[in-house]
Amino acid sequence: MKQVNASSSVASGSIWSIIDNLAQQVLAFAIFAVLARFLSPEAFGLLTVAHLFILFTRLVVFDAIAMPVVRSAEPNDRLYSWVFTYCTLAGIVLAAAMFFSAGVVSALFRAPELKIVLQGMSASILFFGLVRAHEARLVRNMLFRQLAIRSIVSVSLGGIVGISLAVKGWGGMALVVQQVTASGLALVLVVAQSRWLPQIVFDPTLTRSFRRDIRQVALAGVLGFANTNGDSLLVSIFLGPYATGLYNLAKRMTSAVYLIISSSLHRVALPVFSDAGTDVIALRQGYLKIVGITLFCAAPLLCFQAVLAKPLVEIFFGAKWSPAAPTVGALAILYLVSSIGDLNDYLFFAIGKRWIPVLLGVAQITLATALAAAFYQFGLLGMSLSFCGAHLLLFPVSQTLLNRALGLSPRMLWYALAPPVVGSVMLFFGLAGYLVLMPNNFADATLLVGGVFVAGLLYPVIVAITGWHIRAINSSWHEMLLYALRLRHAFLR
Repeated sequence: MKQVNASSSVASGSIWSIIDNLAQQVLAFAIFAVLARFLSPEAFGLLTVAHLFILFTRLVVFDAIAMPVVRSAEPNDRLYSWVFTYCTLAGIVLAAAMFFSAGVVSALFRAPELKIVLQGMSASILFFGLVRAHEARLVRNMLFRQLAIRSIVSVSLGGIVGISLAVKGWGGMALVVQQVTASGLALVLVVAQSRWLPQIVFDPTLTRSFRRDIRQVALAGVLGFANTNGDSLLVSIFLGPYATGLYNLAKRMTSAVYLIISSSLHRVALPVFSDAGTDVIALRQGYLKIVGITLFCAAPLLCFQAVLAKPLVEIFFGAKWSPAAPTVGALAILYLVSSIGDLNDYLFFAIGKRWIPVLLGVAQITLATALAAAFYQFGLLGMSLSFCGAHLLLFPVSQTLLNRALGLSPRMLWYALAPPVVGSVMLFFGLAGYLVLMPNNFADATLLVGGVFVAGLLYPVIVAITGWHIRAINSSWHEMLLYALRLRHAFLR
């Protein structure tokens, strides 16, 4: 009975975790699209800079304190109170540091308007510190439903407040109030849902026992922050708030495909790799199927975004955001490569070669920084291509190491990936040709509708023709699609 209950908890938790992630992405994107109509790219750029500081504290400080307790064998309320005590103290110190250093930071970024944004957003740091122990307790008890409700309500109400203030002409401060309102509501909701009041616990013994884990989580947080947000930080440093706002929009558009499709399939990959264990053949087959399905789903959407970026941006966000369109194309390539590279990292962890993703991550950060410093003079597109170039230059290294570990040959990869690769390439050139043939006076909405029709007709036909002749090792491509459907069915159950 315990096993059944445990399985039910895992299944329910997984579903609510996905709902939480998906709801946050959809709501945040919808709110962003509305606010973009009233606010300038510079306003979003200033908020992005402030948000980077907050995200760094969450990953490197608050998670470093909380995650070792979440991972412990039998956490109790005393441990959660210890997390609350130290996260609250850290939140007070970090919020004060952000508030009083706002003038210096704004001078370093050459953006005087950044000062008031940083000072306003410092309240969110305190809220995140206060709520972290409650979040950890809910996560450890698999109560993801409460967290999902928290996210949906807080993001929605915060968005309503932000949109209302933007309509009234508050400018960039509407974004600050939106973020602070959402984080404050999240704190109130989680405390109310957890029905738990922490105590103040200072215990040097506990601190010493978790010291090693705290350092490891903090280091992982630094690397994770650099890999996922280092590009936005570099853009803000070299090009300022306006370019950062444009880059943030392009990144939101392209990363949405990655977060919804690739990340979901990566979650499926973990149990597939775990079930395979040390069986190299099973690992190889599982990897080929997952990467093939990932490309099949994500590649056409990213190609569509890259080619039709300008009408997409202007329809959903307004003409003032059209300078972001070329960056969408560059980031589409980046996230397409990342969808495979991150899957490679999952497999390296599964086979015990954890040092490879770490070294590749450090090399990628270093290379991206060097290229950005060399090409920032070419503007936002130059920096975006620099980030893309860093991924493209290191991806062959990752793939070669993985091929050796799994005994994969180029022929095996071609058999597995030919249908989505050929289909996406043909789709890219087909959409590009479609744009060339269309008159310049066509409305953006008409271009998009026609593009959807072209993509819906061309991509499935090319995939079907290519897959008819291509056979993966021990499995046809048709069987791979059936495997995807079975995975989806099992996942939903």
